[in-house]
Amino acid sequence: MIHYSCDRCRRPIDAEDDLRYVVRIEVQAKMGTDSLNDEDESDRDHLLEIHQILERADDEDDPLISDDVYQRRRFDLCSDCYRLFVANPLGIDVNKQLNFSDN
Repeated sequence: MIHYSCDRCRRPIDAEDDLRYVVRIEVQAKMGTDSLNDEDESDRDHLLEIHQILERADDEDDPLISDDVYQRRRFDLCSDCYRLFVANPLGIDVNKQLNFSDN
């Protein structure tokens, strides 16, 4: 039997009785703008580019697949942590104090 635990609070998740939420995050480095109207973009063979990158996946020094360029992560969350994540997915401090001058 597979045992799951929440990647945020480390609480065990019972696969038969508890809901388990899977969060997938994909981060890609981009430069410039993402314009769908670029003529160069219409001529690109995206499947060929992906195939070439995957062929080089065993090469750890390849800059096209380094952590600075691309990352894919997967997290298991319990119900409580899922609600916290959905309410604030970027973890922004909403109670941030404003520093006013003493005028």
